[in-house]
Amino acid sequence: MNGRQSSAWWLPVEGFVGVSAALLMTWAARFVHVDPMVRVGQVSGLAGLQLVLLLAMGGTVGLLLLVMRRWPVLPLQFGAAIFAGLSSGVLAAAVSLALRGTPWPLGGQGGDAGVLQGWAFNIIHGQPIDDTYPPLFPHLLGWYTRHFTDGDPGHALKIVSLVFIALLGPTAYVAWRLILPPLWALGIGVTASLPLADPYKPYTTIVLVGLLPVLAKLLQLIQRSQLLGRRRAAVLGAVVGAVLGLLFLLYSGWFVWSAAGLVLMGFVLLVRQWRTHGTPALVTALLLVGSAGAVFVAVSGFYLTRFLSSAGGAVDRYCYFDVYTEPSYFTMWGGDMPGGLGLGAWPQPGEIGGVGLFAVVLLVGAAAALVVGPRNSVVLATAAAAASAFLMRYWYASHMWKDQAVMLYPRTNQQLLYCFVVLTGLALFLGVERLLERRHRTVPREHPERPGRTPRRYALASLCALGLLIGMAGSSTGSRYMPEPAARIDSTGNLAHTAQVLRGLNGVCSPYADAAQCVDPVPPAVFDQAAKIRKDQENQQKPEYRVLSCQEGGSPYPHAPKPTPTTTQGAGRLETLVEALVRG
Repeated sequence: MNGRQSSAWWLPVEGFVGVSAALLMTWAARFVHVDPMVRVGQVSGLAGLQLVLLLAMGGTVGLLLLVMRRWPVLPLQFGAAIFAGLSSGVLAAAVSLALRGTPWPLGGQGGDAGVLQGWAFNIIHGQPIDDTYPPLFPHLLGWYTRHFTDGDPGHALKIVSLVFIALLGPTAYVAWRLILPPLWALGIGVTASLPLADPYKPYTTIVLVGLLPVLAKLLQLIQRSQLLGRRRAAVLGAVVGAVLGLLFLLYSGWFVWSAAGLVLMGFVLLVRQWRTHGTPALVTALLLVGSAGAVFVAVSGFYLTRFLSSAGGAVDRYCYFDVYTEPSYFTMWGGDMPGGLGLGAWPQPGEIGGVGLFAVVLLVGAAAALVVGPRNSVVLATAAAAASAFLMRYWYASHMWKDQAVMLYPRTNQQLLYCFVVLTGLALFLGVERLLERRHRTVPREHPERPGRTPRRYALASLCALGLLIGMAGSSTGSRYMPEPAARIDSTGNLAHTAQVLRGLNGVCSPYADAAQCVDPVPPAVFDQAAKIRKDQENQQKPEYRVLSCQEGGSPYPHAPKPTPTTTQGAGRLETLVEALVRG
């Protein structure tokens, strides 16, 4: 049923196949010719992408139907990898369609998009950037700007973001294939990543979907340390540490939410290894953890030092919609736009004491996973990450009024939803494995199936069902990011609309936008000046101000005295560049 041992060495090839499928699906958007600024054109374009997706998935299933007659395992691995790539490739294609005709990314030069462009400009001109923000993505953007877009950071951010959007599915699949067989890696890991897709800042969710299975693999290695030689333990620890270091450099937020629970769980497992298998197993496990920690520090230590030194003084007051919602609700991510869903209608009232049935299913699934897999490393890692996120979430939310700071606690919505969907999937996976093991023990067979073999009809039926889910999720998410001609500032459709009506650095506007609505961009050379203007404005604020206000007059919080001034974190949480220049 699992197929893990016989196919482990094919994992890099599976990753290559998944990435290729994702990029090819993204590239297919260029053959869908519609006007993205008109809703009929948007619907037609989304349908065209679904047609391409359907043909790609149908062709894959048809090929598997033929090849699996001779090779039952290997073709299934590649089929699952293709579907994983298509899962995020269709969303990247939809975003590419929304941005057709404009060189700008979602958001144009506003918000986080503008700040990232400013940092890329500073990097290629040898100027410093915010040293508290993870540096990998800004430097990657700066490198691409220098070598491929002739110094235009906006165009570079559009291309790089589309690539990162497309990589979400393959990343989730490859990371979960470290632990799960192909169909389960697709059905659990990739499916759990679907509600997390964030085309505006796609690199953050890539870290989340990759971090959890890598940490689970580390806990699994600790549990099996008695079976590892010390040299092998050191090598495996170094590999895990390098991966964790790169993820930390790409985005560090999920490490903050997960650290407490996973560190405690790691300590518990070390003690268990010592008590169960003796001192030699403990020494091997400590060597594994020490090797991982040493390589992690070697890879990310320069940023980790700055991150820890600024943790006490960094304050984030960026207030968006989810800040105002009921704090125990996590089963859907409202996004980090200022508002628009309506506080009175969100979250939707549930059937059981205000709790919806979907949340109940997730809680039942989590409980079932803990019952059937109390010692399973993936269950332990996921449960520890969820518990840690709950703890940090309620800690920061309970201090929000006292400290006058948000500290991005609603971002734990994404981590909690991801963890609970994963736990529900793991409950099903472990339950099925237990039933199959019992069946093999109680019902002898004359010709037992080889380990790793999945009946072809089950595999293909599962792929078809997952394919429909993937297509529907990609179309739904992509539709929300289509341009809205009369979009509100708090709408995700406004991000693409802003890019469409922003002239390029050459002065040319998108052919799909109304020329009368087009506005001139801010020259990249003044990005740093805009950041200084914002900082001066913050330092000159009056003693009394409207705290945590999402929009003027729209905050439920009353006036309050300003706390002791502290430095702000992450320019991406500040006002848009254009607004800053106007105010200056």
